[in-house]
Amino acid sequence: MLDPRTLTHAKLVSIVTDVQKILWQESRLLPDLPREMGDYWNPAKEDDGDALEQIADVLADADLMPPDFMPVDLAVLAAPPMVLDAIELLWAARILNSLVRVHRNVVPAARLCPPPYP
Repeated sequence: MLDPRTLTHAKLVSIVTDVQKILWQESRLLPDLPREMGDYWNPAKEDDGDALEQIADVLADADLMPPDFMPVDLAVLAAPPMVLDAIELLWAARILNSLVRVHRNVVPAARLCPPPYP
């Protein structure tokens, strides 16, 4: 089973397009040419009972179907760590510095400790 986060944008677009077709695309007679069929988007398309099986087939074709009895790793499902840029780190350092100064001015025991930096 592939990790969906490793798929290319084009592959993800292809998978989503296939699932959208299963869920909402249907064929009807063309108004101008009554003998020919055309594809239309219908958000109110009725489920024929095969949609879940067809979606499972699309995911299996993309190698996104898990093997039998595979344990779910909760660490993989967790959100990826956020990357902080230098401006955010500087902002956080300034906030922490102001909290240390407030703490030293309010709590008497903290006055006995030397400041963390000049």
